[in-house]
Amino acid sequence: MNHFTKPHQKPLDSEIKRGLPQLAAGMSCLVLSIGVVTAAQADWPEEPIEIIVPFDAGGSADRVARGLAEHMSPRFDVPVSVVNRAGGAGALGATYFQQQPADGQTLLVMQATPYLASAIEIGGAPVKWEDFQLLSAQWNDYGIVAVHKDSPYKSLEELVDAMREPGELSSGIIVGNGGHLQTLVMMDALDIEHDNVRFVTYSGGAPLRTALAGNQVDFEILAAEAALTISDEVRALAVVNNRPGDNWDAPLFNDEMAEMGVDPLPLIGGNVTGLIAHASLEEEHPERYKRIAQVYKETLQSDEFREWAAEASVGADWVTPEESQALIDEAYEVVKQYAPLLK
Repeated sequence: MNHFTKPHQKPLDSEIKRGLPQLAAGMSCLVLSIGVVTAAQADWPEEPIEIIVPFDAGGSADRVARGLAEHMSPRFDVPVSVVNRAGGAGALGATYFQQQPADGQTLLVMQATPYLASAIEIGGAPVKWEDFQLLSAQWNDYGIVAVHKDSPYKSLEELVDAMREPGELSSGIIVGNGGHLQTLVMMDALDIEHDNVRFVTYSGGAPLRTALAGNQVDFEILAAEAALTISDEVRALAVVNNRPGDNWDAPLFNDEMAEMGVDPLPLIGGNVTGLIAHASLEEEHPERYKRIAQVYKETLQSDEFREWAAEASVGADWVTPEESQALIDEAYEVVKQYAPLLK
C-alpha cells in the first residue's frame, strides 16, 4: 500500500473559474483598445489635404493634380486643395514638400522622372531621391524618336548613320529632360561622340515641339502624348516604350537598337507623372498610407475620372507603388550618371 499523501491542491476547475473574470477583463481592454485604434484610423483624414505642384498653374502636372483633387476629395470626405510652389525647375516645391510632416496631409504631384530626378541631381535640391515614394506611374508619357515629315531619314538606323557624321544632325532638347538623356544614352551605346550632334536648347515643351514641326532641327526625342499636337508635321521613327504606342505607328526603340547590336537600354524618353508621398509614410503611418493608396486606386479606376482624364489628355493608369518605384528608379540612375555633364 502506498501511504504517500499528495499535498493539498485546489481542484483545477476552481482555479480556472477564479481566473475567468480577470481574463475577461483583460480581453475587454484589448478589444476596447483595438476598437479605439480602428476608429481613429477610420476617422482619418479629419483635416484638409494639400497637393503640392512645384510648377505654375496650367501645366501638365497641375492638370493632373487638380483632377485628382476634384475626384479624391469626395472619397476622403475632406477638401483636397492644390498649392503651386514653382521655382528651380521643380526643386523649390519638392523641397517644400519634404519639409512638411510625413503624416499624409501633404502630397506631391510632379514628373518623378525626369524633373524630380533632375531637380535633385542637376538642380541641387537639398532632398534625397529615396525620401519620395511614387504611388502610381499614373501617366507614363513615353517618348518617340521623331523627325519632320519631310525628313530624308526614314528609319532610326538611317538617323544613326547620319549621327556618326560630325555636325550632320541637330536635335532640339530641354537640358536634362528625358529626351536629352535618352539621346545621350543611345549615343554612348553606339559609341558616337556627343559633339557629333548640335544640340539646340529650348525653355519648354511648346517651343521644343514648334522647332521640330517647323523643320528647324533634324530630330528630337519628345513625349508622345504632347507630340500629338504636331502629329501632322512629324513622323515617328521609334517608340521609346516597352509596348507599341497607341497613336504612333513606329517600331519599338529597343527592337531597333537590337538590330544594331545594342542590348536593351533604359527607357527614359518621356515623363512619368503621379501622386507622390513621403517614403517614410508607410512605416510611420501604415494605415494612412493604405488609405491614400486605396483612394488613389479607386479614383484612377473610376469611370468619372477616366472620362475626365480623356478630356484633359492626361493618363489614368493604376500601377502598384512597387512597380512604379522600380520604373522611375532605373531612370533616376541614368540622370545621376549623366548629371555631371549637364550641370
